[in-house]
Order: sequence, then structure tokens, then C-alpha cells
Amino acid sequence: MIRDISSDIVVNLKDRLRDVRHLIRSSRLDAKPHAQDLPDMLFGQAARVMDKAFTTAETISISLVSQDPAAHTATIEARSLDAYFPAGVGKGEALFRRDVYYLTKRIFSILGSDNPLIHEATFAAVHAAMSRRHAHLLLAAREGGLAEIAAACAVMTVELQSQYDAAPTAFPAHVAAKPDRLTQYLCFAAIALAIGVATYVEVEPCDEKLVESTLLALQARQEKFGVAIASGNPEPALSSLYAFLMPHLP
Repeated sequence: MIRDISSDIVVNLKDRLRDVRHLIRSSRLDAKPHAQDLPDMLFGQAARVMDKAFTTAETISISLVSQDPAAHTATIEARSLDAYFPAGVGKGEALFRRDVYYLTKRIFSILGSDNPLIHEATFAAVHAAMSRRHAHLLLAAREGGLAEIAAACAVMTVELQSQYDAAPTAFPAHVAAKPDRLTQYLCFAAIALAIGVATYVEVEPCDEKLVESTLLALQARQEKFGVAIASGNPEPALSSLYAFLMPHLP
């Protein structure tokens, strides 16, 4: 069965489709892509046609290989650490990868980032890093309270930003569209904080726009947030900020 294809292969295929679609969309923006990125035939009207074609191809690929195709059209909201990191290494990875991919798209758009390149494989790597290198923090968060949840989510923020920033980019147009460091950190901090809130108050995903609420809370404390991410070791400051904010959200 086609849905029995390895999830790693499926993720990589979808990410390569996104690479090409990203380049096509770049040709529709004000800045013309580098000549070596795309042949001239894809500029202008042809680019619009190809954009729609690759969007359709992605939709078809989801319908064929996804274990839960309907989930891709649902409203995505942050879930708890228990949902993303249940007992057992590797469990929850598909849910985490899918949710964080769509949340990242949403927050980057809110922050004004046009056509950013985002790969699901980046978030698979984050899940693996949290499960293997920071398993003790996840365990403490499951068994502890506010401080432990905040600490795990602070480390998750740094892992999200680091993995996204380190993701390989194949073409100059990919690099040019990459959000700046502050935008990256704000996006991933909002997502990690929302996961922390969902864990702390034990809420299920709903229509409360949890991630938007956490983004606004961080933006309202821009100075403290800026100091935290500017330090050589941002985790303690982010943890302290998250522990302060979580009881007051959503």
C-alpha cells in the first residue's frame, strides 16, 4: 500500500516539492530570482500556473500518503507535551512535525515574512533532539510543575530556532526569503510557549488561537525577550519569562 511508505521518505518528498514551489513563488515577488534558480519560462504568468500545479501536487500527495489526510485541512493549534512526547522514544513525532510546520507557517505570515521556506524534516529533527538529548527535561515537565514545564519549553525554543536556522538551503532565493533571527525566535518562542500553556492548564486544541495569544504576550515584553535571546545562554532567561507568562494565558 502506498501509505506504508516510510514517513521519512514521505517527508523528504513533500519537502522537495516545497523547495520547487518556493522558487516558483519567488519569481512572482518584486525581487526577480537569480537566473540559475529557475529557467525564464517559469517567470510571470507561467510561474502562477506552476505554483497552482505544485500546490495541487502537494494536495494529491497528502491524500495518497498521509495517515490522516483530513487533519491537513483542520485548524491546527498547539497541544501539550504529553501529546507530542508520550512515554516511549519517537512517539508523537508525526503529530509534532505536522502541527509545528503549520503553526510556523501561520506565525511567520502574521509576522510579515513573505514566502518563507519551511521543511517538515526540520521539526522531525527537533522532536528527535528533544526525545534523545533532553529526555530528562521532558520527564521532569511531565512529573513536575510550572518551572519544569517552562524549562523544557525554553530548551525547545532554542532547538526549534537552531534547527530551522541550520537547515540547508539549495538556492540563493531560499536564503533571501529566510526570516531574520528575531522573527525566527519570536515564531518558535510563541509555539513553544503555547505548548507550555497547553501542558500547564491541560487544555485541548480549540478555537482560542493559543499561539496568537502567546505571540502577543511575548511582543508585549519585547525588551525582556530581546535580552533573553541576545545572551549566549538564552534558556534560563526564556524559562523565567515563560514561567511568569504561563499562569496568565490563554
